[in-house]
Amino acid sequence: MAASWTIQSLARGLELLDLIATQSTGATMKWLSAVSGIPLSTCYHLVNTLIAAGYVEKDPSSQAYQLSYKIGYLHNQWHPRRQVPEALTRVATQAMADLHETTYLAKWEADDVVIQYIAEGNQAVKVRSLYVGYREHPFLHALGKAVLAQFDAGRLRDYYLSHRPEGRSPHSKVAWEEVQVELALTRDRGYSLDLEEWETGICCIGVPLFQYDGTVWGSLAISMPKSRYRPGDRRVIAYLQEEGRMMSESLGYTPLGVQEARRTTDVGEPSAGRSWYQARRAPEGAVMVEDRVARVANASGTH
Repeated sequence: MAASWTIQSLARGLELLDLIATQSTGATMKWLSAVSGIPLSTCYHLVNTLIAAGYVEKDPSSQAYQLSYKIGYLHNQWHPRRQVPEALTRVATQAMADLHETTYLAKWEADDVVIQYIAEGNQAVKVRSLYVGYREHPFLHALGKAVLAQFDAGRLRDYYLSHRPEGRSPHSKVAWEEVQVELALTRDRGYSLDLEEWETGICCIGVPLFQYDGTVWGSLAISMPKSRYRPGDRRVIAYLQEEGRMMSESLGYTPLGVQEARRTTDVGEPSAGRSWYQARRAPEGAVMVEDRVARVANASGTH
């Protein structure tokens, strides 16, 4: 239900716009009324208003209602201001190609973990309702956990109270005590897990991304069906952590340990770790995917 200070007709119109967007072939008026619970006559008035404003159009052959060109105009005005750095999308796309799983990038923005980029895997599992701009349920999915785990106790408590989580599956952990334990574990091991918490049958692994001032920028995650998830698969985890390290470096982040090492390295002589990082960005095809994944695992001391 809309808050008392909102305009109900506007809220209802936007709700219908959202519903129309979910139907690739268009939505009928009866369907909109049935799904939204808005009386049919009111739906007619609201949709006709959206048509007059240029946001909806009626297909003359199917008589279904679809989004119009004006939605694309709004997106084009919004998108340039929300673009993710190309270096991040490039690495995320490469991670999708290497792991064959759908890959997500999210950013901490205006007190929310907001999905900014999705690279659909070539053996994709479609996670319902996840899209660019999605910002709900950060305590349940791997993208949100990777970010929230970086908060100190006081900030996390305040965020929990202002964004109380709601369960989406029988596996969701929403109690404050459960959240504390889960995020402490995430922080200690350096990666997050969503084991069917956001959606039954779907598992996700995420890692945090940091920026130049040491604060968390956002997160990187992959999703897969439960049947393809392998608990404790250190090769995949190490791979994601290394991709996260490279993304963080592209954002200007330098870990304290690396800063200390650079102070003892001759000027102009890159460290072995940095040279290895540059080698990993060699043109694709120079190294087999399996070798790349194994090399990341070996470099991190995992097998």
